Amino acid sequence: MGTRVWTILVRMAQLAVGDLLEDRYRIDHPIARGGMSMVWRCVDLRLGRAVAAKVLDEKYIADPVFRQRFRREARAMAQLNHPNLVNVYDFGSDGDHLYLIMELITGGTLRELLAERGPMPPHAAAAVLRSVLTGLSVAHASGLVHRDIKPDNVLINGDHRVKLADFGLVRAAAAASTTSQIVGTAAYLSPEQVDGSDITPASDVYSAGIVLFELLTGTTPFSGDTPLDHAYRRLEDDVPAPSSRIDGVPPLVDALVATATARDPQDRFADAAEFLAALDDVAGELELPSFTVPIPQNSAATRAAAVPTDITDLVGPPTMVTEITEAPPVTETRVHEPIQPPIEPPAQAPVPARIPEEPVEQPAPVSNRSKVGLVVWLLVIALLTTAIAIGAWWFGSGRYGEIPQVLGMDRTAAVATVEDAGFRAVTEIVYHDEVPADLIAGTEPADGEKVVRGNEVTVLVSQGRPTVPDPQGMDILSYQAAAAERTLSVTTGDPVWSADVAEGRVAETDPDVGEAVLIGSTVTVHLSRGPEPIQVPAIVGIPLAEAETRLAELDLTIARVEERFDADAPTGQVLAVSPEPGTTLTRGSEVSLVVNSGLTVPDVEGMSEADATAALNAAGFTVDNTRRDRSAVGTSPDTVVRTSPSAGEIVDPEDADVTLTLAGRVTVPDVVGMTAGQARDALDAVGLRANIRDDDATSVVTRQRPAAGDDARLDSTVRLTL
Repeated sequence: MGTRVWTILVRMAQLAVGDLLEDRYRIDHPIARGGMSMVWRCVDLRLGRAVAAKVLDEKYIADPVFRQRFRREARAMAQLNHPNLVNVYDFGSDGDHLYLIMELITGGTLRELLAERGPMPPHAAAAVLRSVLTGLSVAHASGLVHRDIKPDNVLINGDHRVKLADFGLVRAAAAASTTSQIVGTAAYLSPEQVDGSDITPASDVYSAGIVLFELLTGTTPFSGDTPLDHAYRRLEDDVPAPSSRIDGVPPLVDALVATATARDPQDRFADAAEFLAALDDVAGELELPSFTVPIPQNSAATRAAAVPTDITDLVGPPTMVTEITEAPPVTETRVHEPIQPPIEPPAQAPVPARIPEEPVEQPAPVSNRSKVGLVVWLLVIALLTTAIAIGAWWFGSGRYGEIPQVLGMDRTAAVATVEDAGFRAVTEIVYHDEVPADLIAGTEPADGEKVVRGNEVTVLVSQGRPTVPDPQGMDILSYQAAAAERTLSVTTGDPVWSADVAEGRVAETDPDVGEAVLIGSTVTVHLSRGPEPIQVPAIVGIPLAEAETRLAELDLTIARVEERFDADAPTGQVLAVSPEPGTTLTRGSEVSLVVNSGLTVPDVEGMSEADATAALNAAGFTVDNTRRDRSAVGTSPDTVVRTSPSAGEIVDPEDADVTLTLAGRVTVPDVVGMTAGQARDALDAVGLRANIRDDDATSVVTRQRPAAGDDARLDSTVRLTL
């Protein structure tokens, strides 16, 4: 029986380096993977230039929603052309691949720059945002709303130019009302994106305001246990002022953020152009200097750019020749993965047969073998071929895996990512100038390197910048060792006086203890000269409180305060100090004081007897006697007119009795116009009497004597005319 052989060309579903899109764009190097797409560096074979291809992930290719979003991004970006927007060159599909051809960005994302450098000063943040708003204003002027403004979608090219990208969620402003589904990134959503209100350019303004907040502070304003909680926080809370999170933010910048992130869209800037004009006004008012946005050094795009672009031509996409053998009654087809060139192949893989122009039916050879034996023999050959191919792949490229990028992840996520890639993950705590504490600073070997699967990969966990160690009375050699453990070097400065640190030990550091510094920084230490010699100051004759302040300034401690009465000195005045003024001591030494214990009689004249008694008791005095001066005038019978001792006298606390003198005469009140009963009550209240009978109580007083304002002796009678 004759055997017919066909050679079949099979295109792999998943893209790989060397593949062609529409026979024009050759896949050259992976750059980054996003939530719904993969970005590759490609070579445009027709124009001979490097471009970026954004290819929709194969798991979304059958989803009409994602396909429509991808097409919308292509159309939106294609109709916009500006230096601050990523240019789109082409859009198309090739088999199962839907792709977008864009300009190649060789720098990185704003997110990667923030991870490297942390918060920016106001002039740097303004420079970044100015470029973002310039590009966004072009979209707004075209009637488009971006809806996903965030640092991940802001790119920095190799020429330091900032460009806005990723228009996958863009909508026309007239049709940008949301649905019940929240679309966007939780940290940067506007309130109307959360509650389902209409989306306008002011929504992008809110998101850009959050980006400005993050540029200034290194954090976003809200948080939550879940992304949904995070999103809903902005419906109830205003964005705090950046200056409440970090020092150095001027009030005008706080106001700019507050206006951009107002919860009501009517209170925000209407669009990016209005926000940009306000930003320029604030920058001019504050005289912010110009700033060149730096290129991220540890970014996916930078690492991709470090790999030379292969500009050699290719015949076509990777193919695999599969042989189908037709031999009744069994026909079997096997499709194998493409075999990469092995590093040290144990055996040479068989070369596939060339594709004939037409299938050729060969005459059946003369053989004494049965048909079943022939089939078994062919199966054995096929299995051997497969085994050799798989072995070549394993000992070649299949044995090796690429270390994934875990920069900026938390420890748990990074370890899981490395282990998912087929490696054994171990962690190491390291210092890092840019990556915050508890986030991943990289791996050893570095991400992107090819390593045998199953090997150990060290995940480097940042503990932030090193801090200046506390000397705790160390000598210079011990402190040098402690500093070296933190990558720091030590130099010696001028010695200083110290009451707390023994002579010859480290007393002070510059920078201060606990301050975060760059890796490899130099710390200047100042050794102790011991306690500083101090002279006892001249404090005799000054109040105790002032003496305490002057002694504290010299680090002298008051060991004891003795009280002694001196009638010629003010209360609380220092009468003596021991050791005497001028005596040489050291800082931290003790002194004793003698202070006047005398009491000063307070002024209670014009008070009532009860109030005066309370004031004297509070000052340490006792009222032992009360008398009345018949010639003294008061407002009431219990008005104090003087004391004995007199107000202001210094009295020995052992003899602090006071006599009160009360008024003997009172001022006559005005009772004309009152009824006789009312007038009698008013006169009784000040110790005077009225000449009326009980049956005159309702009559009206028309005249009085003595007249109102005159003084009269207590218990005397005022004559009333009714």
